Amino acid sequence: MKVMKSLLLGAAAGLVATAGAQAADLPVKAKPVEYVKICSAYGAGFYYIPGTDICLRVGGYVYLETGVKAFNAVANLYAGDNFTGHLPINADYNYNNWRASSRIILDARQNTAYGTLRAYLVAGAVNQNHGSAVGLDAAYLQFAGFTWGYTNSFFSFAAPGYGIVASPATDWSWINVFAYTAQLGNGLTASVSVEDERGRRASLNGLPNTTGPFGGAGVAGNGYGGSWAPDVVGNINVTQAWGRAQIMGAIHQVKPNSATQALGAGVESEWGWAIGAGIEVKTPQTGNPNNSFILQGAWTEGATDYTGYNSSPTAGATNIVLQKYNGLGPLVTVTDAFVNNSGSLTLTEAWSVYAGYRHYWTPMLRSSFHGGYVNIDEGADVNSQGELKVWQAGVSTVWSPVAGLDLSLDVVYSNVENSGNNVSANYGPAFTAKNDIWTAWTRIRRNF
Repeated sequence: MKVMKSLLLGAAAGLVATAGAQAADLPVKAKPVEYVKICSAYGAGFYYIPGTDICLRVGGYVYLETGVKAFNAVANLYAGDNFTGHLPINADYNYNNWRASSRIILDARQNTAYGTLRAYLVAGAVNQNHGSAVGLDAAYLQFAGFTWGYTNSFFSFAAPGYGIVASPATDWSWINVFAYTAQLGNGLTASVSVEDERGRRASLNGLPNTTGPFGGAGVAGNGYGGSWAPDVVGNINVTQAWGRAQIMGAIHQVKPNSATQALGAGVESEWGWAIGAGIEVKTPQTGNPNNSFILQGAWTEGATDYTGYNSSPTAGATNIVLQKYNGLGPLVTVTDAFVNNSGSLTLTEAWSVYAGYRHYWTPMLRSSFHGGYVNIDEGADVNSQGELKVWQAGVSTVWSPVAGLDLSLDVVYSNVENSGNNVSANYGPAFTAKNDIWTAWTRIRRNF
């Protein structure tokens, strides 16, 4: 009996030891994995950055575009085929251009006691004409009604228009701003913005006519001086279910440099201005709730850029080149002001109007019909640049076979007419007739 008892106790001890060893070999239970959480507070595509209460959306786009008589989706206004003193377009002229680009969009938002804190970035790379560069479309912060950073001007409304080829009659300027927007309720807002005026300069003509009172003295190149005051821009905007509308205004300092000021006792700084209004109305009665009509106009004095003639935030044009022949051709200078024959500063008057209609034939196919007109007039002074007229009309068609993929084609007619003495003999024959330009531009774009 004692022998049996000893055997049973030994077997039990062995079982306990084995079980202990097996328990020691079991894996340690892993800590819970912190999965990405969806953030629904700001719309689709946002998620919480792990370990924070910041909601982030990551997106972007990639596109390839090409066409004839255009560059960077802007019609080449120098690509005319018929005007007085016509120079033939030869084998050195680029009829077609290409551009490929990609952008990453980061939108980070966080709820605070003072409202939403937002950081927004659009940046990427572009390749055009066998050269690559890094591009920055937007980089700004928004908090408690304030916006500061690099973004679209608070004067802009219809930009870039209803076509992929940008219209010269819609103000479209990426610029450094510091702004405040007040929410007035029922979709109504009021904004005031301080913006970098150097991004709004055309030219200041400090080259008096040799027959004037200056005995041929003048200032070569652009007569603008240093930046002393920023532009001040304001707007009142309403956005509701029917569409949106806006009125806007701006003031712009036209400051001559010291050499230009020395031309006459009255060549001192002046204040230019711009006013504008726009409206976009949804037209579901025409067959689709996304159909819409847009209209915008602007009037300026000493602030020509607010008409939109630059066509694109990357244009930066102070001139309109009407013809190119081995690097030469008529060159029309666009000015904010000029030194008149009396030795004082005259501000340039300019205005623009733009209209467009967008129609969805099917959920995947849409077309837009759009047109714009810009008039820049310095008057009849012997030193003025005269009057420049640019108008444009086009049809844009976009097919989206799948969500996020756009296949676009624009056909645009542009007309440029100069009726002044603003073409230098150094750039070829005088240009006084109409210049007709047909542009075709296509784009393949993937949004994500």
